[in-house]
Amino acid sequence: DKSSGDAGDVDTVITTLKLQNGALAVIDNSRRAVYGYDQRIEAFGSKGSISAENILGTNTVLMTEEGVQTDKPLYFFLERYKESFWNEIREFIYAVRKDNNPVVSGKDGLMSTKVGLAAKQSLESNKPVKIRYG
Repeated sequence: DKSSGDAGDVDTVITTLKLQNGALAVIDNSRRAVYGYDQRIEAFGSKGSISAENILGTNTVLMTEEGVQTDKPLYFFLERYKESFWNEIREFIYAVRKDNNPVVSGKDGLMSTKVGLAAKQSLESNKPVKIRYG
């Protein structure tokens, strides 16, 4: 997308991470998915794998000799994550009422921000960037 480049940003990027335990992670990111809000995750390991696919408008799949048809992923993130947002609010209220620590902490948010800033620094310097967790 030319407008991303004109704004000093990138349209499509791959971020490769080496985690503290030696595991590797790869994040593929694109500014546009013309077919809907595409957000999937897969994890592979020596003892198995797990994945979460896109949420579609229906779970109907038509398969014929001509091809396979299914709905596109839901288009907007509010459609996809409405239930998640409600669950987060409920969890926060529960933690406050019971004087518990929330499942997701401020440190979790800080760490994801550090990863994003390190990825930007790596892009600008064209070098790997080590993230300090302390």
